[in-house]
Amino acid sequence: MKEITPEQYRLLKRINWEYNIPIEDMFAVVCGEKEHAGHWDENALLIRMIEHLGWYDIIKFYNPKTIGEKLTPELLGKIWRKDKRGKYEELGKILRGEPVSFAKWGAEYREQCKNTLFSNRWYST
Repeated sequence: MKEITPEQYRLLKRINWEYNIPIEDMFAVVCGEKEHAGHWDENALLIRMIEHLGWYDIIKFYNPKTIGEKLTPELLGKIWRKDKRGKYEELGKILRGEPVSFAKWGAEYREQCKNTLFSNRWYST
């Protein structure tokens, strides 16, 4: 069995504030050693992580390639916040090596993008 680090323990405790599920069981589900921890399976825990943790916290549990494989349309459809769902949909495409299109790309945005895309935005006037 994999050992949980203090940082991983703290992060799992953050997403488990309203349930009385042992953190070690949750970690075993994330590692694939158990099927369920309470009412959560691995997909439900990943959704909970996406909704309550940042990207750099999530990669402390999964490598990016694994996350790319797990970000299926079914899983993404269960993410409550629409903005996070869109961001992780794009992230999944990037991690799987799929092409990602620019949003609002066209003649009306060309000048705006030309001025900001490769500029140092902190020092531009």
